[in-house]
Amino acid sequence: MRLAIAILLSFCCLSLAAESTVSLPAESPAPQSGFADVKAVITRIADSGPHRIEGIWQFPGSGATVAIERITDRSKLPGAVTYNMVVVRSENRTIKPGTLMGVLAPTAKSHTYDAAIYTSAGRKARLTAPKHFTLTLGEENSRLIFKRVKSKYSLNLWRILPYMFRYAVRQNNNTGEAPVGCIKIFPLPDAPSEPRYL
Repeated sequence: MRLAIAILLSFCCLSLAAESTVSLPAESPAPQSGFADVKAVITRIADSGPHRIEGIWQFPGSGATVAIERITDRSKLPGAVTYNMVVVRSENRTIKPGTLMGVLAPTAKSHTYDAAIYTSAGRKARLTAPKHFTLTLGEENSRLIFKRVKSKYSLNLWRILPYMFRYAVRQNNNTGEAPVGCIKIFPLPDAPSEPRYL
């Protein structure tokens, strides 16, 4: 009985973690048209009067590119803004241009966005495993840093057995991993990602 109460109490603590304001289905929908031609995407973004987050972004390690564009959702109140992150070019050939990779929403903090992003490639050329991230614009809007949002606490069931609740819940700390993110390639930022020599 004590074990059941301890586990229930632990899950209640874990459920207090902040929830995302954006969400995705378990699997990405069918690819959208209009993303296979990069020039067409650039023209569409330029004509829309892009917000600072909008544009074409490249993952420096793989060369994969994504487009971030505003979406208009008539079910939301006027003034609500959300953005789609859509694959333009992927290192995984099964993931087609136009595949939805994530959804972003601005937060109350300048240059910071709440995001739900797919983290794995599944079967049928679809993306799966959506996770919650915080995205931050940096270096004059030329870099976009991804930080995975994790629960502040984790449960260690082995510690429950001999001592019940003692040390069963522990705090997770940042392990100092290098940041993951993108570099803006359109519109060209004021500060280039690499220095230019004359």
